[in-house]
Amino acid sequence: MGSNVETATVLVIVGITGDLSKRKLLPAIGEMAAAGVLPKKFRILGITRQHVPCIQDILEGIKNAAYVESHLELFSMSPTDAPDYLRLKALVADIDNCLGGDVQHLWYLAVPPTTTWPIIEHLGSSGLAQLPQTKLLLEKPFGVDSATAQELIAHIQQWFTEDQVYRIDHYLAKETVQNIVVFRRDNPIFERVWNHEAIERIDIVASETIGIENRAVFYEQTGALRDLIQSHLLQLAALTLMTLPENGAWESIPNAREAILSTLQVKPGSVHSAQYEGYKSETKNPDSAVETFVSLTVSSNDPRWQGIPITLTTGKALSEKKTEIVVTYRPTGVPQKNHLTLRLQPNEGIEVCFFAKRPGYDRTVEQVPLSFTYADHFDVLPDAYERVLLEALRGDHSLFASSDEVRESWRITDAARKDWGQRAAQLTIYPFGTKPEEILQKDSLGQ
Repeated sequence: MGSNVETATVLVIVGITGDLSKRKLLPAIGEMAAAGVLPKKFRILGITRQHVPCIQDILEGIKNAAYVESHLELFSMSPTDAPDYLRLKALVADIDNCLGGDVQHLWYLAVPPTTTWPIIEHLGSSGLAQLPQTKLLLEKPFGVDSATAQELIAHIQQWFTEDQVYRIDHYLAKETVQNIVVFRRDNPIFERVWNHEAIERIDIVASETIGIENRAVFYEQTGALRDLIQSHLLQLAALTLMTLPENGAWESIPNAREAILSTLQVKPGSVHSAQYEGYKSETKNPDSAVETFVSLTVSSNDPRWQGIPITLTTGKALSEKKTEIVVTYRPTGVPQKNHLTLRLQPNEGIEVCFFAKRPGYDRTVEQVPLSFTYADHFDVLPDAYERVLLEALRGDHSLFASSDEVRESWRITDAARKDWGQRAAQLTIYPFGTKPEEILQKDSLGQ
């Protein structure tokens, strides 16, 4: 994973007993401890609303649980009670003294979005935000539209500088997503044909075979457009289209992503939405118009990508589980088209489809794959949350969304919803296991 971090660190997890903490954050810490990348002076302070629970219950099933337990302290408080923050501040000061001073403080808000606002305010008004080397880690969603995102950004800026804020989109921290930059930068055979002259179209797909399962409340408030397009798929588009920073300067990547996002416009009439059969029953809302599938096309006014359609598609209850980027190259005097596929999950890897003569007496051409799969070459892919925590410890913003990126992604998402308009109330209905192209065809026919 790279060099470890020397700075003494207190990681404060607000919501230590929640699902995110138990499934992702604490296991990631256990793995990082085993890999030897955590600071030698490291403490975890777990904040919970509950009376202090049994630590063993929180750590059940975690690798290297003994390390986590020996470095973890639990603290019970109300996240909306100002006096509790004074008690918390005193405890943090005691921990700092035990670590010998010169400590960085990471505040990871693993809480529902409605709780984030008052926590930020209390961290600021109590003086905790002003402690030396303080960092704020936030989970999405960052608002529900452009207006609320801007309000949240302004609220954060009252107490934290942009450099202190780490907005987490775990897709950006996936090894396969980080490899998009390396693949382009270190393989000139592809980067030289990474433009509108060589490429005909780009398709980015994130599909799932499952439904919403036990997330009815969340999904009724969010839908597929806000859940996946606004964050994950637009970030994948940005990494695919952006101008690579000079000299491999990873710290410039957020600016590069924002710059290309600012060039994207939703193609009028390109937004298609649908809902799988049974969704209304699952949510107990017979009138629900929430989309579980959405596909839209954006274009860029960047000269490098002029005229190239970039289609983003996501959905649940589809025929296949996959997240991939497919680059289709223009044919040159022949009908065949080459395809480059970056598979982000599952079967992570890269595949180039090219054409070869089939052995025999006829001159028959056949499409054949040239593939690389991570599993065939590497032992393990670190979980995205390990990278999230490590880069926050290091102070590297390259895997985190800036406020400008958030603004741009919501501008695009709001434009898509506006284009969708009144059609949102007349969703195409599709059965479990449907292919995206079948939904698009049905929606285009108005069925």
